[in-house]
Amino acid sequence: MENLILLPSLAQRKANGFHRFVEDATVISEETTKAKKVNHFIEANTMEIDLQSLKNDCVVPVFSKDNELTISHNAFIESVWDAAQNFFSGEQIDKPEIRVSHIIKGRIPEAIHKPANQLLESDKTQYFERMMFCFEIPTIYENVEGNKLTLSVGGVRAYNHMNLYSRKTVEKFKVFIGFKNLVCCNLCVSTDGYLSNLEVSNTSDLFCSVLERPDGASLWLGAFSITKFLRLPRLGLLPPRGC
Repeated sequence: MENLILLPSLAQRKANGFHRFVEDATVISEETTKAKKVNHFIEANTMEIDLQSLKNDCVVPVFSKDNELTISHNAFIESVWDAAQNFFSGEQIDKPEIRVSHIIKGRIPEAIHKPANQLLESDKTQYFERMMFCFEIPTIYENVEGNKLTLSVGGVRAYNHMNLYSRKTVEKFKVFIGFKNLVCCNLCVSTDGYLSNLEVSNTSDLFCSVLERPDGASLWLGAFSITKFLRLPRLGLLPPRGC
């Protein structure tokens, strides 16, 4: 087959025609927009961890005088998350984000006489002295000056604020709810909503205290009275009785 040769004038016309189509074309690019992730934590000297690791990789400290268990970090998180699921039934609730600090290391009795450099992973134990968490409820939000603020719930606790060398007593927790929250492992919490200091001795009391305090005021209703969130009456959200 002979080579096809375009005459200069024809080649120019074809080039001009191609250029015209290129100029007339509109480039359509598919943009994927992701919601900006809000950081609710002051992260200094902390590490991220998931709920499964807290359950499987960490021991639970005890009160030394009577060997009674403390409320574990994961039990604290699950109690607050269950209470939110109960109160905000039908809403989407994200998984909690968790950060910890001040690791406390130990070893099992069989490894007491081993040098530290010969310890196996199975010989070691650990737990974290301080823990904070937060989870969002994306279906409940406010728009403030064009910014979408999602309702979020969280908590923080620290074992160093308890006397673990005594007999079992009440344990201290902080729980908060609001649209703008900031928390650190030193138990400092900033929120535009509501902050509650709880003192309980078991997870059942913790669950009920999150839903309704002893004075009859609900943690959630307290938050909404401050943030003036108008969707609550329409949804008919009320804390369950019987705790």
